[in-house]
Amino acid sequence: MTVDCQWILKNLEALFCGTSSPEENRMAQAHIESCGSCDKEVAALNAIDPLVKGYFQNELNRARRVSATRSLTLWRRRLALTSAAVLAASLLLAVVLRTSHQTPVIPSPSVAQEVTPSAVPESAPPAKTDDTANIERAKPVESVPADRAQTAGARPTTDNNAPEFLVTDPAGYSRTLSDYRGHILVVGLLNSVQPDSTSNLERLYEAFGSNPRLRFVAVAGDHQGRPADTTFPIAYNQGSKLFEANPGDFVLLDEAGKIRLRGSLVKDFASLRKTLQGN
Repeated sequence: MTVDCQWILKNLEALFCGTSSPEENRMAQAHIESCGSCDKEVAALNAIDPLVKGYFQNELNRARRVSATRSLTLWRRRLALTSAAVLAASLLLAVVLRTSHQTPVIPSPSVAQEVTPSAVPESAPPAKTDDTANIERAKPVESVPADRAQTAGARPTTDNNAPEFLVTDPAGYSRTLSDYRGHILVVGLLNSVQPDSTSNLERLYEAFGSNPRLRFVAVAGDHQGRPADTTFPIAYNQGSKLFEANPGDFVLLDEAGKIRLRGSLVKDFASLRKTLQGN
């Protein structure tokens, strides 16, 4: 058993009420004598204890002076009030002591949403998509339907300096391509007005999600909630290009982060499914 400041704080009640073991008392006393912070806190408790006891004794004496017909009732009431006062004082002291031992605050996961493109680790450069000779395309890039520009979903940024892939998971942690190195990654861009693309992505996840080589990420916009009846992992775009894909599209990347296939989750669903079956 290790007795440190945290242990003392946790076991103050047992130490002052005499319910701790002799060995615990001995080790606690040795720590208190060697720790200036704990010694001051115990001294403060010792200073408060006589005040509480004095107040209790005073109230008890007053209760005894009450007439015989009301003495028992009043004594019980005042004893209850005294117990409440002692409990309140103990709680207040515990809060003060806990605050004095408070450890540095760990930033909440929501802070990750403030990550700028410049904060992306240099050791994990975005996947280059300009090597078109090595990329299998399920369809030409210029074949994007004209009405797709009107759909709602996870839109890529138009900033040329933005990273290719930077998203935030529901817990608030940023994810880059380096988090998926060593796995085949399927990135699907959700489209709230194209339910078939969402249902097709869910079908793929149900069929291949258990494959340890594969990873799936459905990317949504900042204010886009999880679609109903879906189980695939979801993330939110943080100003990245998303490989210039549009809502309702998919991008398939290999273990090194290179694009192997891209297209529409509706029109090119069969091609994507066939490719995944070979992995």
